[in-house]
Amino acid sequence: MTTQEVMADHFPSTEEAQIAASGWAPGQIIDSEEVGLRLSRMMAAELPAGPTGFFPMASPPGSFVPSGQAGAGEAALAMAAGAPPMPAAMPVEQLRSLVTQLVRASQRVRKDHRQLTNAERDLFNEALEQAHNTPAYKQLVAAHKDMSHRHHGTMPGMPAVAIQRFLPWHRAYDLKFEDLLRTIKPNVTVPYWDYANDHARPDWVWKPSGVKRPTPGTRPDGHPTQALPTQSTIDGLLQRPTFTAFTYGRVMGGSIRIDGLEMTAHNNVHDWCQGTLGSPMTAAEDPIFFLLHANVDRIWDQWQLTHSGGPNVTGADAGLDPWWTQTAGGLTADGVKDITVLGYSYQ
Repeated sequence: MTTQEVMADHFPSTEEAQIAASGWAPGQIIDSEEVGLRLSRMMAAELPAGPTGFFPMASPPGSFVPSGQAGAGEAALAMAAGAPPMPAAMPVEQLRSLVTQLVRASQRVRKDHRQLTNAERDLFNEALEQAHNTPAYKQLVAAHKDMSHRHHGTMPGMPAVAIQRFLPWHRAYDLKFEDLLRTIKPNVTVPYWDYANDHARPDWVWKPSGVKRPTPGTRPDGHPTQALPTQSTIDGLLQRPTFTAFTYGRVMGGSIRIDGLEMTAHNNVHDWCQGTLGSPMTAAEDPIFFLLHANVDRIWDQWQLTHSGGPNVTGADAGLDPWWTQTAGGLTADGVKDITVLGYSYQ
């Protein structure tokens, strides 16, 4: 059947549209607006400023070219034209370095787990199973249990600075996990679980001995858990004007309303999953944890594309322990603010 016959017969399915798109050059399917936003943000960071036990619950309630496509470098350079005019102070070599980072990030892509092929799922699980018994993996899991890292703003007993640390700390945590897997299978990335649109826990992920995955959505006493967020919830979060309002909540009528990302699109998801994922002290023992947090990170990245705010932390509070010493990678809240600079992207 010809293209004309398909279009005359019915609106194309996703599969038919993907087949049609496979004939396009990479430059034609890059989201130039997104590339422009990312490059603009990177340029702004480079140039000097100028005039120009349980997770606490709430009350009930365009992509880069996929890795491996030829011509991604040339396409990204071409799409740089979609960015705002380059300031005169930006040397060509400096701009070239930024574009190189864009290209590198476009080749380390985290995908929706539903889009993985069986071979990609097998590769992820093989890396996961091989990494699981290493000291590095055990140390990584243990890090999440250590509440001295101040990485949950909604946890009882946490200082207020934990509100600012939640997103950067978990971005670093997922990255360390992914880096560990890539020492075993170099092309592996952590897929994300888009729980607002996919209400099935990704139980295909390899389950270590001792990890419990009961039927989600119901507590052991039979009572329902918190509901998974909807896309409408996520859309509302993406409209929040400040980082604190986005990640934690807002002050309204003299009281704090805790309805940010950490609560509505994180805590409630852990609660819905139940089992090992349902407690901060055990959650990271279930590898699904890292798919859940890849999605949290993806939502933050989406918010960052249209907002300039970020974590308000300085000094030791900005250090993402246990990785902020130079020997451990020197990771700080400021250092993980841009996933393009970190070298990965989301599809």
